[in-house]
Amino acid sequence: MARKDKIFKSFLQHEIIVEKYEINENDIPDRVSEGLNSKHPIVKAIALIVDKTEDYNAPSDKALYSQITQFLNESAV
Repeated sequence: MARKDKIFKSFLQHEIIVEKYEINENDIPDRVSEGLNSKHPIVKAIALIVDKTEDYNAPSDKALYSQITQFLNESAV
């Protein structure tokens, strides 16, 4: 398992995420690539953050913030 997959999984297993979003354990993906296709916006958002921050050409914090905000606004519609 790649480093970013371990980071991603650790976020999703955090008690706050588990309790607040009540995501079934079967719906928690093992890999960032799977999380990017998740039906749960929080899983997809976390996958996007981990994927972008662990990338060799990581965007600036401001650019990443804009991407996440845009994604969350679109998923809320």
